[in-house]
Order: sequence, then C-alpha cells, then structure tokens
Amino acid sequence: MKPRRSKHSTDLDLFLDFPSTKTYLAEVLGVSRSTLVTWENLAFWRIPSFRDAYPKNHDGSYDRESPLSPYQAWILGRVGRLMAQLRRSERVKGYIAKNPNDFSRYRYQQAFGQI
Repeated sequence: MKPRRSKHSTDLDLFLDFPSTKTYLAEVLGVSRSTLVTWENLAFWRIPSFRDAYPKNHDGSYDRESPLSPYQAWILGRVGRLMAQLRRSERVKGYIAKNPNDFSRYRYQQAFGQI
C-alpha cells in the first residue's frame, strides 16, 4: 500500500450525500484508486450490507462498476481508518469478523442522525 497523500484523511467518518465513483472517493480519502479498490474488495467479501448496497445485474450478479452509495463510502472510510491503525489486511479482516455491528447500516444511520 502506498503512503496516503494525507495521513489524516480517514480520521473522521466520511459522509457524502450523493453517489460517488471510486476515483472520486480515492481522491477525497487521499489514497490511490488501487488502494481504494483493495479496501472495496475487503468490504465486499466481509460485510454483507456493503455488498447488498450494489445494484444487481439482470443475471443476479452485483454491478460493482456502479457508483458507490453514501453508505458504501462511509464503510470504505472506516476500512481505511482500520488499515491505518492495524496495518495488515488480515488484522482488518479479523476486526470486521469480531465487530460486524461497527459496519451496519443502523450504525451509519445513527452516526448521521437518520434514525
């Protein structure tokens, strides 16, 4: 993983009120697009609500080329914060497995006053 352009880019929860591309989100978070895609893969396979936030194609597969929802952007900011703290994807995977509620839609809605 390359160094971030801003080491404080994921210190706070990120809330966007519009869908965003991975390229745009990477710029906001101060990381390369390839780093963001790595985080996105980690979230896709370990956080069901993140995966389910993608629209589905006619064949039932997920359209991972579509823009990211505000919820997905929030999740990727949190994954980025964990990567900065834990430094290894295996540790982040373990944290997600032990703390699934930290990544729930309910928690997202609480954080942004939507409940």
